[in-house]
Amino acid sequence: MKVTILRIIDSTALGTYVEFSTPYGVGSSLFAAPEIKEGLTYDVEINIDDDFFWNENITPSINHAPSIDFHSGKLHITAELISSEDDGCGALRIGDSIALISLNQAHYPLPMFVDISAREISLHPTHI
Repeated sequence: MKVTILRIIDSTALGTYVEFSTPYGVGSSLFAAPEIKEGLTYDVEINIDDDFFWNENITPSINHAPSIDFHSGKLHITAELISSEDDGCGALRIGDSIALISLNQAHYPLPMFVDISAREISLHPTHI
């Protein structure tokens, strides 16, 4: 996924917290790279480390287009859930990008659009 760094929020030992822009909206997360510059665009992998439970932090969406928004300390994403395995692994398609998530089982027909709320998000540059 391509992200543009809008603002550096804080630097920590784990990485730099940033506000970023994508074609799907604006978010905030940890950017796991040694150096980062505001205004630059990076190709990143998005890691979502929350555990997802139906009707708590993942729900079927009435929207059918990807979106990203950050508020109340959480990244809110609308994405297409394209797989859900018996071992608890799910895959989200956010535009052209795929993100793996930990997901408890539910019997919904796939693919389907979902809304998720996540606190444990990090961006990892793919070409640094």
